[in-house]
Amino acid sequence: MGIWVFGYGSLIFKPPLHETIGPDLTKFTGHVDGYIRRFWQSSSDHRGTPAFKGRVATIIPVSYLDSKSHESVNQHERLTNPDSQLCVTGCLYYIPPEHAKEAREYLDVREQDGYTLKHVNFVVESDKENALLQKFSRDENGNPLVPCTVYVGDPEHPNASYIGPESLEDTAKIVAHAVGPSGENIEYLRQLCDSAPPDSYLTELLNAAMRERGL
Repeated sequence: MGIWVFGYGSLIFKPPLHETIGPDLTKFTGHVDGYIRRFWQSSSDHRGTPAFKGRVATIIPVSYLDSKSHESVNQHERLTNPDSQLCVTGCLYYIPPEHAKEAREYLDVREQDGYTLKHVNFVVESDKENALLQKFSRDENGNPLVPCTVYVGDPEHPNASYIGPESLEDTAKIVAHAVGPSGENIEYLRQLCDSAPPDSYLTELLNAAMRERGL
């Protein structure tokens, strides 16, 4: 059986098994409703080190923002995103059966620093008549709704790598200077901004990180 994987961070610009099967994967663009994307996950193995942890993307469920125990977060998000539909844009990969086991093992290692596997519904906005999508139900706009897996730094199941609410300015100071085995943290953010659809949070964070670097 093939698998469907939602990418909202580095998976957008570096597909699963990018050096082997990556070019042959089927990729769709669209979004997942009910979440926001934030750099509230630390990185000690890719874009930082244990001594100076970087920051990478995770997605935060609306239920977390709306919880009474996090009213300050809720207020901040509503004020800074008054017109936001609280969704996360990204891409969906279909990994065929012959590569499914290899891809899952690869992703489990790649996303091991505090990420857990969850299930969400991806709203496909591109290539909607692709034969792979015919079996899925559709929303009121005719967009296929595809159940898929996603790796998340989950606030509902806290782990040592999940930072939690952090101001954009504080995050930018870390992103500007952190470096890990996969390269500079700011380059990760830059590649995400270049690859993902327009996202005001990502743009503001990159601008702030560049100011911190004097760029």
